[in-house]
Amino acid sequence: MPQASSKHIRFRGRSFPVLTLEPEEPLDGWFEQLDALLGQSPAFFAKKSIVIDLGKMALEQSQLGDLLGNLGQRGIRVMGLSGVDSSWASDDLPPILAGGRATPQPPSENGATAARDASSGTLTSSEEAAFKDIAKSLGSDGEAGVKSAAPPAPSAAPLILLEPVRSGQSIYHPEGDVTVVGSVASGAEIMAGGSVHIYGTLRGRAMAGAYGEKRARIFCRRLEAELLSVCGVYLTAEEIETTMQRQSVQAWLENETVKIAKLD
Repeated sequence: MPQASSKHIRFRGRSFPVLTLEPEEPLDGWFEQLDALLGQSPAFFAKKSIVIDLGKMALEQSQLGDLLGNLGQRGIRVMGLSGVDSSWASDDLPPILAGGRATPQPPSENGATAARDASSGTLTSSEEAAFKDIAKSLGSDGEAGVKSAAPPAPSAAPLILLEPVRSGQSIYHPEGDVTVVGSVASGAEIMAGGSVHIYGTLRGRAMAGAYGEKRARIFCRRLEAELLSVCGVYLTAEEIETTMQRQSVQAWLENETVKIAKLD
């Protein structure tokens, strides 16, 4: 008789970054905003793992099918549900997930503390020099809302790309900053847990603080972006002021609004 195989199937827990959508009431208005985003960036959710968090809605189980159907018509693949009762689980629905949490954020800091942390040795010498140049270009007073928030020190090693990011490419780095020495083409996408630094032209999409870091920023030498996003709050190309187009800028989050200021 053949011997039984000694091999075993291994199961291991593992965490992966996903995008979480949080629908809000009224749903018609939320879908209008979603359609506006997709109108500017049709591939924004393409090939991404999406979890729907319904914790902010009083949604009935009977309404869930329509919600998922509307998302599916927009090309949004839902891999899981959060914020719903576990009794809703069925073969017709994505898995119901529990225990998920946003990427932890460090405590908020005032300007003096942030400036001290930024030079504490966490940054490389080239990054520290770049930040000093940015501060110098803003002058002693700085732009409104800029003075008190120095660029945060990255929480992990940065991802540095020495070549341009071509159309169709998607770069994900949930643990820290992303630096692109070249340009980011239209149709390309950068998503970072920390800040995004682009030393060429940004024509595609840049998303900083994509996993909850509100202090993250976007820096680029020339702004022609399809979309800017900081901690999930976004601006499309049509919403970016014409005075900021084709300029060297930085973008940050302030009072749930993405602000943009020139660097020179």
